[in-house]
Amino acid sequence: MKTYRGSCHCAAVRFEISTDLNRVSECNCSICTKKGALHHRVSADQFTLLSGEEMLSLYQFGTKTAKHYFCKHCGIHPFSQPRIAPDMYSINIHCLDDLDLSATDFETVPFDGRNWT
Repeated sequence: MKTYRGSCHCAAVRFEISTDLNRVSECNCSICTKKGALHHRVSADQFTLLSGEEMLSLYQFGTKTAKHYFCKHCGIHPFSQPRIAPDMYSINIHCLDDLDLSATDFETVPFDGRNWT
């Protein structure tokens, strides 16, 4: 396992995850499509919020099970707790600092969130 650090754009929200980054998912639901997020899910014990809890804004819709977090200052979405697994964290890998997507060897799995019930 490797430790990755991440943040929102203004760095008010900072976090780290410990994981093997070998798989990401691309969801086609309405919010994920508009956010352009690539998701990598980790358990709560693999996620640490380092700073900025007070800068997080929570957005919920529909069943209000999923928790979508955004930075109040810059508006970036670093992570969520998805409806499909509310006890886990879905990390927007675009928010991982110093991650070179072109040099990363992970499987991208489509998720049909638009038709998931």
